[in-house]
Amino acid sequence: MLARDSYIQARSASEINNIVRGVIDLTLGIATQGYFDPSTPVEDVDLACLVNADFHELAARHGGIAVLDEAEEQRLRAEGRDRVHLDHLRRLVRSAGGEQVISDAGLRSRLEHIGVSAREQTTAQDRLLMHRAISEGQRRAAFFNDPRVISSGDPLHYLMTEGGALTARSTRNQNAPKTPSSAAPVVEPATPPVSETGDSPFLSTLIDQIVENIVSAGVWTEGVGEDARRLLKQFVWMIGDKPCLEYSQKDVAIFRRELWKMPNTVRVQSIWHLSYAKAKSSFAPITDTNRRSNKTMNKDLSYISTFSKQMAAAGYWPENFINPLALATKVTPQEKSSGRVPWTPGHLEAIFSCPIYTGNGGSGRRLKKGDVVYQDAAYWLPLLAAYQLGRRDEHAGHLVTDFVLDHGTPHMLIRPNAFRGLKTSESDRFIPIHPRLLELGFREFVEAAAARGEERLFPELWLNAVKTGGDQYYSVSWKKVMTWLRDQPGIVIPRAPGGKEADFHSIRSTGLSQLDRHDINQNIVKDIAGHAREGTTATSYQKLLASGGLEDVLQERLKVLMRLPDYAAEVRRHPLKVMHVKVRTR
Repeated sequence: MLARDSYIQARSASEINNIVRGVIDLTLGIATQGYFDPSTPVEDVDLACLVNADFHELAARHGGIAVLDEAEEQRLRAEGRDRVHLDHLRRLVRSAGGEQVISDAGLRSRLEHIGVSAREQTTAQDRLLMHRAISEGQRRAAFFNDPRVISSGDPLHYLMTEGGALTARSTRNQNAPKTPSSAAPVVEPATPPVSETGDSPFLSTLIDQIVENIVSAGVWTEGVGEDARRLLKQFVWMIGDKPCLEYSQKDVAIFRRELWKMPNTVRVQSIWHLSYAKAKSSFAPITDTNRRSNKTMNKDLSYISTFSKQMAAAGYWPENFINPLALATKVTPQEKSSGRVPWTPGHLEAIFSCPIYTGNGGSGRRLKKGDVVYQDAAYWLPLLAAYQLGRRDEHAGHLVTDFVLDHGTPHMLIRPNAFRGLKTSESDRFIPIHPRLLELGFREFVEAAAARGEERLFPELWLNAVKTGGDQYYSVSWKKVMTWLRDQPGIVIPRAPGGKEADFHSIRSTGLSQLDRHDINQNIVKDIAGHAREGTTATSYQKLLASGGLEDVLQERLKVLMRLPDYAAEVRRHPLKVMHVKVRTR
């Protein structure tokens, strides 16, 4: 006979029915509002419904966290989702920041709104039901203008009572409303309009393809590619969409002029459903604090320059068709030096005293005091940056095979792989592992990852196709560490003269500044940092390995690393505990 506790953890069938019907009813009321607004294009409302439906389906499939990995993208493409739909879905997933889409408090509030009592024992089941029902409600809403719904005379009642049959019968390529194929931003057509020809397709249709080519060639990382893609779509939104050969240097100059008028606080993707002419009327006045910096302007122009070269290589533009860098702004020495400010050793000591290192509440509560310390990217990346002086993406992209632990001085290899490019050829290097990391259990962490058959040291950073590697770490962990740090008494975040706060990259800057001493060989520091040497080039790893000279070089570099302040001296070693990959670093 089953124990009573084995079945009271689940909702009854009637309770499930009440939750599902209540949530679908509420979702239909919210999702169909746009159809009653004559100023909102029907296609935009269709798209919003279908994207939101997929978003909540992703959350339902991944324990309440919207995960858009490669497998999910392939599934959605196979079901007929086009590029525009996936672009919107990626942005929505990114905005969730890797957190539970519906928090525990939000779940209780929604249940109470539909007259259902929240129950702690059924939280996981309720969350799954909530996401499934919201997804179903959004899909039904997208049939608002279906002839069967319109002819009923009462669209909302029909969608509530008969909508399930519509969604069950439909497929993305047959009966369901189609995702519009235009670019995400609302763009104004060129004036005068020019017919598209085979030799000069509209620029909006080429952006994704050209950006993907640049990323595939290794010129841009995925993160840079996303930034550039947004900027180029912003260009089309602001200048107007037209056959690509109809653009000119004048258009780039106009774009630059308009960027100067746009406060840096504007989040373009939140307003480009409007026309640019309408959106800019609500911009705040430009001030010293919201003015775009010269460095940012030059970076944007460099994105367009790289894009234009690839357009020429692909045969869409002639060579030197436009010259964005001719519009670059001079950056003063003060502006150059105001970019990144280092932390002080005291700041890093404070970071290593946070609950991630002393005991926390687990996934989603890593900055809340608790009894257990978990090891993952949230735990190790700040330590690696502080003691190994690597770049964020270098350490985020480690393979398990990057570590040599049983031959001579334990060391790590930083080299290109499928998940990590390198900034320069000098970035390909080897670094002894600092004893502090070994004392905290880094060897055991690496060996355990290998024993689990994991290829990447931090696989949790590669689950989301929208953000990966260092970008994902920054989004789901580092930003929370910064929030925690700001709340600590007596802590003031360092800020450069230009206003930029210290960030994760500043950890590396801190270490390099600590090693900038007259009695430390700066060529060795450059070898550790992956910077170009002056004079003789550093000997390669393979040559040193073959000649037997590797150990001497490792010891030489280790002596330099030992000159770093011991920021984590107060961190106590804890038993190795690693969570399921889907809830690590959260």
